[in-house]
Amino acid sequence: MLRLIRKYSTKFEPGDLVMCRPLKRTTSEKKWLSYPLKEGDALRVGTGQFKHEDIIGKHSSAQIFTTYGKRQFKYMLSKPTTEEYINLIARDAQPIYPLDAAAIVNLADLHIDYPEVDADGNLNNPPLQFFEAGTGHGSLSLQILKTIHPANCFVKQPNGEIDLSKRGAVLHTIDCRENHSARGAITINKFRRGMYSNDVEFHVSESPTKWLEEESTEYAALSKPTEDLLEFEDKEAFLSGAFLDMGGFDEHLRSVAKHLKLDAPLIIFCPSISQIMQALELLLKNPDIKLNFVRTVQLLDGAGGGLKEWDTRTAFIKATGKTGWVCRPKVGVRVCGGGFVMRRKNR
Repeated sequence: MLRLIRKYSTKFEPGDLVMCRPLKRTTSEKKWLSYPLKEGDALRVGTGQFKHEDIIGKHSSAQIFTTYGKRQFKYMLSKPTTEEYINLIARDAQPIYPLDAAAIVNLADLHIDYPEVDADGNLNNPPLQFFEAGTGHGSLSLQILKTIHPANCFVKQPNGEIDLSKRGAVLHTIDCRENHSARGAITINKFRRGMYSNDVEFHVSESPTKWLEEESTEYAALSKPTEDLLEFEDKEAFLSGAFLDMGGFDEHLRSVAKHLKLDAPLIIFCPSISQIMQALELLLKNPDIKLNFVRTVQLLDGAGGGLKEWDTRTAFIKATGKTGWVCRPKVGVRVCGGGFVMRRKNR
């Protein structure tokens, strides 16, 4: 796939981030990401630096020059893409890179519409609430927020004030480490001058279970199940979707499931297929946990965004008369050949 873009006319303003790249192509193109534009600061590149006040007011795709010795070097300015931003900003935790994060959110299949309001501008329905455990770098949070943002079109009032009671959707993201939660907040607040910062609540909590059972009371009260759904939903259900990116997630599936509304997706991201099998085994042994397994998908190595579906299920083994696990990759709807080989040697 080839991605091309036709730039529309935008001028850089204070607070914007700027991507600077050389116009002369090399085998390994170097890029520089500025700090938020502020008079008195400078963007340093390989052959010199540019004052922020010389960038403010320029259009995206503008060229800018430095002189190093007797040579002149040309650079181009642009707004960073999500991928460039996540790859180049400081980090306190390993990010989920943007193409992978986008694939994870896409698998949740969220469809967020503009909220309905009455004549006074108040929401007709309670806000949709989403949950993420494992804020970390904030890269997955950013992708979730890009999806739910349209529901918050009435948050910014005509006079410029922010009214959070007009939020049609909100993401609650928790982490057990305060520095990770703080880093996630920085990641969101710096991107596009914080355009998604009103869509999210950051929480520091010991675990998903602790937050959901003890610390989410005021939020849960906003989206209680209606009487006609109590037959299908737990009375404590208030989440329209959840994402778990953390170790030991299987210990919290019962609590997360209890707080998910009918048809709300739960997406689990983990590095090992054995963790997926542990979760499936837990669901098989505990039918009272109201979760239905849908699919297992592998995010392939490389640039990101590639997907391979896996066949993960239990099956009756005729040769032994016992039940065992099927765990192998698919090609489309068919199971492909090949598998895993383990080599051992004597000590």
